Amino acid sequence: MIISISSLKGGTGKSTLSTNLAVCFSHMGYKTIIIDTDTNGSSIRWSGLRADDLPEVLSVSITDPKALRKNINSFQKDYDIVIIDGTPALSELASTIILISDLLLIPIKPGVLDLWATEMFIEKYEQALLIKQDINGYFILNQVNPRAKLTNEVNEVLKDFSISTLESKLNNRVAYSESVVCGLGVYEYKDPKAKEEITLLANEVLTLISNENI
Repeated sequence: MIISISSLKGGTGKSTLSTNLAVCFSHMGYKTIIIDTDTNGSSIRWSGLRADDLPEVLSVSITDPKALRKNINSFQKDYDIVIIDGTPALSELASTIILISDLLLIPIKPGVLDLWATEMFIEKYEQALLIKQDINGYFILNQVNPRAKLTNEVNEVLKDFSISTLESKLNNRVAYSESVVCGLGVYEYKDPKAKEEITLLANEVLTLISNENI
């Protein structure tokens, strides 16, 4: 199972989402690996901070599209879930990530700039569907301020796109930034609300995988 977290805009929380889902799946008993395709290597650095007594979440760096295509099958054989932490660049690598994905999660921060970048990304996604029809794409609202009017407005705008928005969303909580510097996920941290929302998201993803026979 290949789950990609991808967007053409930096700062949407791709690495935060990737690492936290990986932790949650690992605690659920799924052998999980992160492929970090961003040259910044955020997931790689996070993985190196994890304590030995925590469930292992390996992260590897692959920034070349040919290498990704060559090695992805072996990762699928060795792991239950492969999470790809995507690159924000409009590139061959971004297209490759879309094409090899079983499930594509597109994090959106409520804001106009994110919506503009999303329009370009959806063009890439729709081009990929002409080649491979079984790519299941979903928006995920990230770093949400539940009291902000803009969040509801963004939800309405997203309805105009060709893909759906997940019911689960991640709120703008300090637990996400505090846990990452310790090599933790919020599932392992001291904020029960953050743990609850990442668990809800992980369960929604697993339900989608089951219902759509991915």
